[in-house]
Amino acid sequence: MGSIRKRERSNLLFFDFRYKNIRCREQTKLPDTPANRKKLQTIMDKIDAEILLGHFKYENYFPESSMLKKVQLQNDT
Repeated sequence: MGSIRKRERSNLLFFDFRYKNIRCREQTKLPDTPANRKKLQTIMDKIDAEILLGHFKYENYFPESSMLKKVQLQNDT
């Protein structure tokens, strides 16, 4: 199950979850506020559900991610 965390230096929120046995951390540009945490938690809940059901597509959520290639390679194996 993923979580929403905060980078201490920047006070920005990021997603932290596991997919295909890979730890994934995806930065956002949103500051740590209750409203932003709620917004991101809604997205994280959807990601968790899609992973559980086997329908998660990394590129749908994080198309510009540097992790995308690594995850796609893992999907090919």
